[in-house]
Amino acid sequence: MRSSIELLPWLRRPPRRINTFVNSNNNHRLEKLKFRKSLTAEIVADVEYEINDLLAWAPESLTERDRKAIRDEVMAQTRLVTDALSTEELQNEGARRAYTCGAVATARQMINLQMAQTKRN
Repeated sequence: MRSSIELLPWLRRPPRRINTFVNSNNNHRLEKLKFRKSLTAEIVADVEYEINDLLAWAPESLTERDRKAIRDEVMAQTRLVTDALSTEELQNEGARRAYTCGAVATARQMINLQMAQTKRN
């Protein structure tokens, strides 16, 4: 009589790794996530640089508190937008530049609004 090992050849094979595919898939996802985070960090840094530059040239009558409020608001909006975009959209250089210009325009508008309110009071 034959043993069960002889009858079932797959019992003689070493066990396969079940997690091989899952691990490679997780590594791919991790790499995509790292790439996305680096793109987001670049965009946030670009916007922050432009906003800080704009605020450095803002009229002296704009208080430090107002400057901080404007910076915080624009940066919060930037983080919301970058979180909502796909990785492909984050990679689009034209869209990135257009968003940065839009963020600067928003900051200018906020500065002008604050200056108008200061004059009114």
